[in-house]
Amino acid sequence: MSMTLTMPSERAQTIMRWGVCFAVVLIVHAFAIARLLPRDDFADTPPSAEVVEIDVALGDPQEQIDPSQYAPPKPLEKEVQPQNEPEQKEAEVVLPKEEQQPEPNPTPPAPQIEEQEAKAPPKAAPDMVRKWQMTVNTRLNQFKRYPPEARARHHEGKGTVEFQLDADGRVVTASLLTSSGSAILDKEILDLVTRAQPYPVPPNGAGAQDLILKVPISYGLK
Repeated sequence: MSMTLTMPSERAQTIMRWGVCFAVVLIVHAFAIARLLPRDDFADTPPSAEVVEIDVALGDPQEQIDPSQYAPPKPLEKEVQPQNEPEQKEAEVVLPKEEQQPEPNPTPPAPQIEEQEAKAPPKAAPDMVRKWQMTVNTRLNQFKRYPPEARARHHEGKGTVEFQLDADGRVVTASLLTSSGSAILDKEILDLVTRAQPYPVPPNGAGAQDLILKVPISYGLK
């Protein structure tokens, strides 16, 4: 049996050379890293000390704490120191000033009676009032007439009429105080008072009562 030695080619030699170099580099780096690692764990442990292993008993899983009843520890509350706040001054309440209402003007004193009498016209004399009333009667006689119907029926009678005049001699009101006994004559009396106006103007200073007249009017056949 013959053995033939085969020499590796140049390419194979080059690959082997790079592989050896790579292995050497790894070994050098591993050695350097091992020297750089801390060795405190080995240095603190004395050579004669025994290593004590502690078994942590987990216990029965049924005896474990219920997560729903577990209360997490309260976080520590830091005491918050109050900051120095500026002193607050009490607000001053300023009340509105009361507006002074103007004082009412004093009521002027009532005019004295003497001043009123001085301004009023003087009262008419009774004689002047009587003469004026006679002129009113004359005015009524001027407009008096006998109703033909009453004459035909031979109606006779005497009635009293009351009427009031104003300052211009006009009739304000008129009414029959006493009847003549004949409706025809009563109507004629009231028509006469209205027909005879305007009457003579009353005198200055005549009072309200002076302007009310009561006049009897009679009718008779001869």
